Amino acid sequence: MTYALVDNATLTAVQRIQGDIIIKNTDTIDGDLVAFENFIQGILFYDELICLDNYKKEHQQERKDTFDFIRFLDPTKYNLQQIDSAARQEANHIKPEIRAGKFADEDFKSFLELVKMNSICVWEQSSSIFYLTMRMLGEKYSDEWAKYGQLSATIFNELSDVSKTKGRWSEDVKLINSKGEVLSNETFQSNTNDYGGTNRSLDMFIASLNWLAYKSIYYSMAAKALNADSFLHPIRHAFQIHWMTKTGAFGHGFTKNLLDKMSGDVSNTLAEIKNYGGVATTAIQVPIFTAWLVSETGSPKNIIDAARELKNQSHFTEIRGILREIRTEYDRSNLKESNKKISKWNTDLEKALGDLKRLYGVKTNQGIASSLVINVYNSLAMVSQTPKAPVFNNFTIPRPDFMKSSLNKSFTHTFKNIASELTTTERLGGFKDYLTSAVKLDKYHTSSRFKVEEPKYQRLSSNWKRPM
Repeated sequence: MTYALVDNATLTAVQRIQGDIIIKNTDTIDGDLVAFENFIQGILFYDELICLDNYKKEHQQERKDTFDFIRFLDPTKYNLQQIDSAARQEANHIKPEIRAGKFADEDFKSFLELVKMNSICVWEQSSSIFYLTMRMLGEKYSDEWAKYGQLSATIFNELSDVSKTKGRWSEDVKLINSKGEVLSNETFQSNTNDYGGTNRSLDMFIASLNWLAYKSIYYSMAAKALNADSFLHPIRHAFQIHWMTKTGAFGHGFTKNLLDKMSGDVSNTLAEIKNYGGVATTAIQVPIFTAWLVSETGSPKNIIDAARELKNQSHFTEIRGILREIRTEYDRSNLKESNKKISKWNTDLEKALGDLKRLYGVKTNQGIASSLVINVYNSLAMVSQTPKAPVFNNFTIPRPDFMKSSLNKSFTHTFKNIASELTTTERLGGFKDYLTSAVKLDKYHTSSRFKVEEPKYQRLSSNWKRPM
């Protein structure tokens, strides 16, 4: 049996698309569609889904009733509150820094680069005081400008979970100007200048990044402890890649290979298993199932039930069986022996996925829309040092009874490229209208109101703007 750990952020996104939760910012819709597709793929390609039962108490039972096919685990029953403490400890080591207008700390600089989010922070005047404000770099009303709105809304949306799950968030940031001077609270309280610190929008963006980092670390640790695969909201995948590399679970060469796969086209449906310090990867291109299912069922509310029926058809049982074989062989043998058998599995999987695309592929003006799923296999031995602090030496995590029969020695991270997936979603055309037909908008809904700066003007001064 294979188990995927999904996060509550994914379930919240699914409920927004199904109309169960009202949407306040229309720019979150495309990110929710990506998470919905991710969730459907989890149903189809895993035997069972599990989730941590740490949603807001007054809505816990409602959530479990809505997703009654998911196994919800009580964190207190399985010592996962200690995982939460460990994740907080790791997240506390993350110190956001903005230097000369750019995020310069190792953590958020890497994350923003992975999601291809170009920004600059500048001093902007408001009521005669200059406040540090974040601007997106790009041409206004361009495709890139629209993408920034969707990405930033998805990041800001992380904070919507703050009141619903336990965790931490902070607005603290280290500010250093282009001269190398550290700007402190005393600097902004001084009467000798007209600078007032960061504005509220930038504060909330930093808080969102901190929360995203904490939750990504928490679910990564929980997946490892439970020996389940992590199948998170796609916006969290990019930070997960960075954190796993930082802690030594991924080597530098492997990370580059992974990013190349995520940003480029994959010629083979299944990439060969390669050795990067004991970590292996497969990359699979699959159809966009949510679009096909909504066209067949007529409503996004019916997609989950249809996907659960679909997973029992021969194509999906065959693919799950093949992926299970790959994982088992990886656990049992060295990678050299695994690769001897990969060629046969590659042929079988390509055939099965080819049949899937013909049967379930959604034809748009750009052809059959597809999604790239990358699985990264880690043996427990290779990630025993993750995290660096001896967190797992001080306690044990009892595995749920229903998972004890699993013979897997490794656990898998599933990665999706959020920027690429947003583009694919936008190209679904009329299918997208069907997918969003159940969405309920708040009476006072808005869209992201971020500021845009043309790159050529980012270092220029004016009466109302100053570079950092």
